[in-house]
Amino acid sequence: MSASLDPEKVCAVLVTRGDVDLAPILETLPYGEVVIYDNSRRSFDWKVYGRYVAIAETQKPVIYFQDDDCLVTCHETLLEVYEPDVVVGNMLDHHQPRLATYHDTTLLGWGALFDRGLPFKAFEQYGRFYPLDWEFKTGVGAETVFPILSQTKTIVEGIEWLDQDGPVFQRPNRMWKQEGFYSERDFWLERAREVRNRIAAGE
Repeated sequence: MSASLDPEKVCAVLVTRGDVDLAPILETLPYGEVVIYDNSRRSFDWKVYGRYVAIAETQKPVIYFQDDDCLVTCHETLLEVYEPDVVVGNMLDHHQPRLATYHDTTLLGWGALFDRGLPFKAFEQYGRFYPLDWEFKTGVGAETVFPILSQTKTIVEGIEWLDQDGPVFQRPNRMWKQEGFYSERDFWLERAREVRNRIAAGE
């Protein structure tokens, strides 16, 4: 078994609307660097795509993502199972329908490690077939396409929900609470799988 990834080689990238106290999250992160993309303070609101914009602000070879509404408790496992050129993501262990939906991919918001260039390789592949437009970047498009067009590995270790006057993930402005979120998610899953199949077919 290979040695664990050195956390000093990792930059944690957090994207936020600016309405969450990130201190409890920052206290849990074992990584060598942290970059925060606060859409309320930046010159442009990239929404969740701010994660990818922020990668340019670090020279670390490995990137860590998580959402701003949870506490990830499996950093040691993520570091142990990390592999070059693989996206390692964490999922909740009690939601079997979710595991079925993402059976051929992984999620990024509950803790994920990957080499810094992997998202952009996936976006370049996707861009051969469809534009990298506003809808792709600011909804769940990039979040879906990146892992589906990459090699992935999933651990199932769960998280703790961040509580600040109630669970942050239950706030009305959370992405999953927006009208049409699940239909949008399903569209991007289908689109990403279509692109993956076309690449596999040699197009």
